[in-house]
Order: sequence, then C-alpha cells, then structure tokens
Amino acid sequence: MVFKIVISAVLAYLLGGLNNAVIISKILKSDIRKEGSGNPGAMNMFRNHGFVFGVLTLLLDALKGSIACLLCWYIVGDFDKEEVLGLYIGALSVVVGHIFPIFMKFKGGKGIASTIGICFVINPLVTGISLLCGFVFILIAKIGCIGSFIIITPPLIAASIQLIGSGHFECALMVLAMYVIMVVKHWSNIQRLFNGCENKTYLLKKIRPKAKIKKEETEKIKEKENRR
Repeated sequence: MVFKIVISAVLAYLLGGLNNAVIISKILKSDIRKEGSGNPGAMNMFRNHGFVFGVLTLLLDALKGSIACLLCWYIVGDFDKEEVLGLYIGALSVVVGHIFPIFMKFKGGKGIASTIGICFVINPLVTGISLLCGFVFILIAKIGCIGSFIIITPPLIAASIQLIGSGHFECALMVLAMYVIMVVKHWSNIQRLFNGCENKTYLLKKIRPKAKIKKEETEKIKEKENRR
C-alpha cells in the first residue's frame, strides 16, 4: 500500500508540473511568465492571449487534475468508492506539482484550473453550478481572483463535509491543505483587492496578435518618415 501511495503521488506531482500556459504561450512564440501578472496560469492567458487560448489552457489544466485523481484512485483504491485515499492523494499531489513544479524551479501557477478538474471528479453537479456562477461573476465584476474561489470553494466544502461524515479525516485534511496553499498563492491578489488595484479580467476580450500590432507600428513610423 505504501509503495502504491508513493508511486501515485510522484506520478500526479510530475503530471501537475506540466504547465499548459507556458507550453501554449511558447507555441505562440511568447512566454506567459513575462506577460501581464507573470503567473503561468489560465487567468493570465485570458488576459494576454484572449478567450480561445484562455479556455484551452483552462481545459487542459482541468483535464490534468482529473486524470491525476483518477490515475491515483485506480492505483491505490481500484476505483473503490469506500477507498478514496488515492483520489485525494492525486488531488493534493497534482496541485502541489502545478504550483511548485520541479521543471520550472518550483515557480508554477496558482492551481485553480487543476482544482476545477479535481472537483469535477469529486462532485460534478456542485462543480458545474459553481463554475457557471464563477464565470458569470467574472464576466460582470471582472475580478478573476474572487471568481476563481467562487468556483472551487463550494465543491471542496461539500467534499470535506462528506469525507468527515464518512470518517475519512486524512482526506479532509488534504482538501484543507490544497485550499490553504491556493489562498497563500493568491495572497498578492487578495492584498491588491483590498487596495483597490487588482488587475481586471476580461474573459471575452479580443486580443490583437502582437505581430500585427508590431507591423502596424512599423507602418506608422514609415508613414511619418515619408511625410517629413
């Protein structure tokens, strides 16, 4: 059992370390770590590369979270509904891997998108409702940080109540650890919120390609030079 737990935790951690925001931005010939807030996550992709690449990053990170949970649940508990330890080991490990990836000198994202994928495995109904509420909130209020926690908090609370009720206290502690880590990672956002200077998130904002902007700027410079 111990061997299975260790193997599943390591696999989930390594999977979590694959940062989709960085991979996609590199394909787009940029580096999300040098853009906007500098956070290699879905929200920063929305802000700097638009809706399509933001959604793509969100989906891939969520899928990563779901796969890690299911993989570890299978390795440790063979999908037994009474033996959910593996599921939550996978959940905690993939989030830690995403936030502190060994591939990126332990400087990763903030774990929200991966946690959404985890929540869909744990409680798809509550997660679906909270995802819709969080998405609508971000569209209206333009505050990604609060919207993110609107999405993940209800399913994690529901999971914790269920785990405590069924006597899986160690799994409930893992959920708490995940949540605390994400709050700490969002602490700078929370401080900016209180100071009234948090970055706005425009989910549906159309981003103009940087190459096109640069081309237009070059043409304007040439036009000015020709007028002289």
